[in-house]
Amino acid sequence: MSVMVHGLGGASTNWTALMRELRDDLEQWAPDLPGFGESPPSGQHAVEDYVADVTSFLERFDGPVHLLGNSMGGMISVHVAATRPDLVRSLTLLSPAMPQYLLPWGAQAMAAMATPRLGEWMLERANREPTEAQVERIAPMLYGDPGSVDREEFSFAVQERMRWIGKPYANTVLLASLRSLVTHYMRPPRRSVWWLVRKVLCPTMVIIGDRDVLVGARSERRWRRTLPRARVIRLERSGHVAMMEYPVAVAEHIRSFLRDASMYQDARVHNVDESYGNADAHATVARGKET
Repeated sequence: MSVMVHGLGGASTNWTALMRELRDDLEQWAPDLPGFGESPPSGQHAVEDYVADVTSFLERFDGPVHLLGNSMGGMISVHVAATRPDLVRSLTLLSPAMPQYLLPWGAQAMAAMATPRLGEWMLERANREPTEAQVERIAPMLYGDPGSVDREEFSFAVQERMRWIGKPYANTVLLASLRSLVTHYMRPPRRSVWWLVRKVLCPTMVIIGDRDVLVGARSERRWRRTLPRARVIRLERSGHVAMMEYPVAVAEHIRSFLRDASMYQDARVHNVDESYGNADAHATVARGKET
């Protein structure tokens, strides 16, 4: 059983290509976080709120899951794995959004958008642009090689993104989540999510694109220092959403990782009867392999 958590401005459909590759390997669930995709806003869109939402979602299953997270979804997944080890069998992070001192240019642009009033102005101006102009601006921030993405998949991703942007609450949700994310980047060391990483006990794999302009390949070294037992992979020619750019390669890495991690599965301790977080978390689920 696997659960996949999307990133800021994303949706469950970000995982569609990867789910297709893994359909014969795992039962897969990809929730839309509140306010994103087809899930209505909850009014609470800080990282901590999403941690509670994902925790509540995982508690519905009979045992621990293979948890995957991309970007902000990676930070959320670290929180869940560190604080509720009974719910997480293994952790796979794709370009996880983690605090760093030297921000790549894409992250700098996002940080500027978190500025009060400036962020609202930037989004309102961007949303008035023609679709083609928005795609040209956003694609280099997400993809290491936009030309490598399947045209049909790319077109679908653009349509989904534009449909979500058109929702009346999209800007509010995006900015609230972004500002919470930036706040986490500014926390002192002992309150940083990096401190939580040390508490992650389950097998962990981190995939970072060598062309990621939001997370940056520099974070690879930080992961190796902070969690030496983690499997850290630098994916060539990949940007911030490796599962969308190179789903076949990512699926192969996941299969290999889960095979090697299987020795730990029987040792996982789980107790899903405890009540944590928001039990009524909204989630629109895309299902993979049926059982």
